[in-house]
Amino acid sequence: MKRVFALSILLIIALFLVSTIGDIASLAYNSKEIDLYSPILSIETEPRSISIPLTVSNLVNEGREISFSVVCPPGWRYNVLFREYNVSRISLRERESIDLTFVLDPLETVEGQYNFSISALSEGRVISNTLTISVKITRPTAVISIDVPSTEVSGSPGSVFSFRFNIKNNGYKDLTLRLAAEFPQGWYNLGFKPSPYETKVISDVTVRARSTYWSLTFDVYCPEGAEPGGYPVNIIVSEPAEGIYEKISLRAIVTGTPKITLKTENDLLSYNVEAGGEIEIPLIIENTGTTHIREISLYCYAPSGWSTAVTPSKVPGLPKGEKTSAALYIRPSPGAIAGDYSVSVRAWSMDATHEITLRITVTKTTYWGIIGIIVIIAAVFGLMLVFWRYGRL
Repeated sequence: MKRVFALSILLIIALFLVSTIGDIASLAYNSKEIDLYSPILSIETEPRSISIPLTVSNLVNEGREISFSVVCPPGWRYNVLFREYNVSRISLRERESIDLTFVLDPLETVEGQYNFSISALSEGRVISNTLTISVKITRPTAVISIDVPSTEVSGSPGSVFSFRFNIKNNGYKDLTLRLAAEFPQGWYNLGFKPSPYETKVISDVTVRARSTYWSLTFDVYCPEGAEPGGYPVNIIVSEPAEGIYEKISLRAIVTGTPKITLKTENDLLSYNVEAGGEIEIPLIIENTGTTHIREISLYCYAPSGWSTAVTPSKVPGLPKGEKTSAALYIRPSPGAIAGDYSVSVRAWSMDATHEITLRITVTKTTYWGIIGIIVIIAAVFGLMLVFWRYGRL
């Protein structure tokens, strides 16, 4: 009996404790009449206006009029917005929620960590959770930045140098940027293009906020007479109204053009020679390019049975603008038929090559002409002798 009584007492005590704990939990829950919620609790950004979504919910079954208590660090200003309106006090029906925007504006803010807290008040007492938001301010970057795949472009005189570049808009609004360039005097501006594959020329470009415009192209023509070397080319991107002026320095590397010019003395291309005889043709090899030419070899291609030679057959090297001489010897075969023949002469190097074609006219030798005349005279004399002998002359 005593055991049953003790168990009953323990059961009563347990029920009392459960009821007390439930009442305490209910009171704790009911003390939070308003719930403040934001999906963003921590943010890292450059100094700028920050908009944080804020949802305010009434948790009780009766309406509430609330205001806000905000702890804001020095150097900052805050606003609570409903759409575009600044609000300081709102009214919520039972179990109603409203979406607001908690706006933080830096005034004289430096890099560092800042904490903001907001809670709801009613009749001077806190009736909500305290929502804490952490903001880390980082060093501001340039409004725009220019990136290039390569700062140097190589080419030869008489060619187009194409410089590609990208523009990144680091700001939070779209920008229309002017494009300009500085290049060597005497070169020709072919303009900016939206991409390497378009022919349209532009003078400005719109870059959307927080995005990059890729593969803009600037083309400039290098004149034929440009000396080998490095030449500065600058691309300028600006927007005066926003105080934007960015210049990037590039280089055009002119490598020079190797070029051989082969010709004969007095620029003759036609010559006469007797079959079996030999002719000497003076040759001139000239470096008409803009860079040194390495070892040059001289070759001659003539009809089968002909004999040819070039002296000298090799030139060790030829500096820009200089020339040298050689001699070409051609000997047709003794049995060559009279007529016109083609003989090719080539100057070849690893850097450049040039070939000319000569017309060689082969004639019969004077010796055979004299024999022919003698034969004709002998024939005429023989006929005269026959006619005289038979009395018919």
